[in-house]
Amino acid sequence: MEIVNCELCGANDTELVYEEKDRLHGVEGTFDLVRCQQCGLMYLSPRPTSEEMRRYYPGSYGPHQPIHEGSSRFARLEQWHGVRKLSRAVIAQSQMERGRVLDIGCSTGAFLDAMRRQGWEPYGLDTNVAAVRYAREHRELDVFAGRLQEAEYPSDFFDVVTLWNVFEHLHHPRVTLAEIGRVIQRKGLLVISIPNPDSLEARVFGRYWAGLDAPRHLYLFSRHTLERLLALTGFELQDVRSFTGHHPVLALSMGFWLDEKVDSDRWRRCMKATVESLAVRVLTLPYYAIADRVNQSSVMTVFARRRKELE
Repeated sequence: MEIVNCELCGANDTELVYEEKDRLHGVEGTFDLVRCQQCGLMYLSPRPTSEEMRRYYPGSYGPHQPIHEGSSRFARLEQWHGVRKLSRAVIAQSQMERGRVLDIGCSTGAFLDAMRRQGWEPYGLDTNVAAVRYAREHRELDVFAGRLQEAEYPSDFFDVVTLWNVFEHLHHPRVTLAEIGRVIQRKGLLVISIPNPDSLEARVFGRYWAGLDAPRHLYLFSRHTLERLLALTGFELQDVRSFTGHHPVLALSMGFWLDEKVDSDRWRRCMKATVESLAVRVLTLPYYAIADRVNQSSVMTVFARRRKELE
């Protein structure tokens, strides 16, 4: 475990928000989520080191699991719809018909495959070796196994760089942004999707909100704190939108609440099944249509541009 200062302002002046545990996989340990009293950034401290973090990403970790022909029809349809939504948003925001795109934390490469089908030249990287192997062997993608600084991409090489639900996992987000600033084209588009700690669900569920996901989520950036960090590393925020997350995050948050508040296994299973049902998913659609418009969903996506000249 390591104690760290604020990534944004460098201060060591915090207040405790929650004492958290690994609710998703149940790995032993407690983790302090703190808020910097100088700038408001929330982060874990103490936190697992990069080497220690591996035990919190077991083989069953969902984002590293491929959705393939053997998966259920619904799972395949859901993934297709999801990556289609991401690719359409990126292409529209980039105002380009094609170009080079780098997806950091690309996992098995579903998003990159969707971009390639739209005529883009895809590149990716991920630290999970099994996911990288799948992306290479089954999707024939150019994917690097490791961290961005190790990939040694050329300067001014990419038109678009994306991080879908990855930025909050990084031990050194400021260093990563600096390297992105080197490899992205001048005026290139940066897309970062992160949990929104100012969302309605974050306030309703509190410590049970799935967006916390300790200890994998090392940072919780609000729009304000992320915009400040982007500015410090040579990027200008262009837009903030909510269009991902939705029911799966709600169901997971409710499940965490039920695990702690309902003693009966039978009732707990029944209530979880109800929340996860297609009927409830459909019933929440009007809420998310409104929540997305006012940026109150659990996940927000930030679009930023590299300034013409880095400072």
